[in-house]
Amino acid sequence: MNKYETIIIIDPNVEDDIVDKIVSDIHEIISGDESGGFVTKTDNWGKKKLAYEVKANKEGIYVLINYETIPQQVQRLERYCVLSELVIKYMTVRAEELPEPRQKEITRPNLDDDDDDDIIIGFNDDDDE
Repeated sequence: MNKYETIIIIDPNVEDDIVDKIVSDIHEIISGDESGGFVTKTDNWGKKKLAYEVKANKEGIYVLINYETIPQQVQRLERYCVLSELVIKYMTVRAEELPEPRQKEITRPNLDDDDDDDIIIGFNDDDDE
């Protein structure tokens, strides 16, 4: 079995129970009887603005699904997405290893204090001789 990651964008005008139904249908496809596949993570990102208009929609409900299954089940999943009128866009990628989200917060230097130790960016005029 291979690891995959699929993101689907659902019509923003549907109810939450319809979104849950679509996600459960996808889970059933992935873990079909003959495949032995399983879902490792499902993340509903909610309604987000699209980068460009898709099927007359400027927003969409994003759902990310990480899973392991056989390639034939991925084909069935993509066919489901194509035939569903509520799925406006989808993308599946095969992932060798899915990265874990970073837990450490990035800190930035404090540039507000008036110490003389601050970095000064400028030109050195000593090279003009």
